[in-house]
Amino acid sequence: MLDLQQLNTGLISPEDIAHKVLATVVSYYPGRGADGTDEALCDAGAIAVSKDTGPREGYGDVIGKPWRLGRVSQEHGILTCSRDQRSEEEMLEVGSVVEIIGQHACLIAAAHPWYYITDSSTGDDTVVVDIWVPWKGW
Repeated sequence: MLDLQQLNTGLISPEDIAHKVLATVVSYYPGRGADGTDEALCDAGAIAVSKDTGPREGYGDVIGKPWRLGRVSQEHGILTCSRDQRSEEEMLEVGSVVEIIGQHACLIAAAHPWYYITDSSTGDDTVVVDIWVPWKGW
């Protein structure tokens, strides 16, 4: 599925990564970051994305926004902004769903009982076209 580990090798581009974890923003903290940036709490933590780190800071990147999963506890994560928010579009709202690409796809995949498969060639990559149930006997 590829992940941030492979992206940081320079051998793939972000479009090559075929996994993402959906998380809901459950709280927002203006100015709480160490450098005065905003932070947000989401419902994806170490169980959803693992505690693997890599050359990229944090535990995962939010697709399409300057946010990353900066800290994790067992079931929750703290989304940190990688720079000062410059527009309303870059802010996160409570209840919004973000897509996170994690550091290590193997550990992420192992933590989930099924995978929702989408197909970007259909024109809408949010439509589920299949559900895969992984074999868990290792």
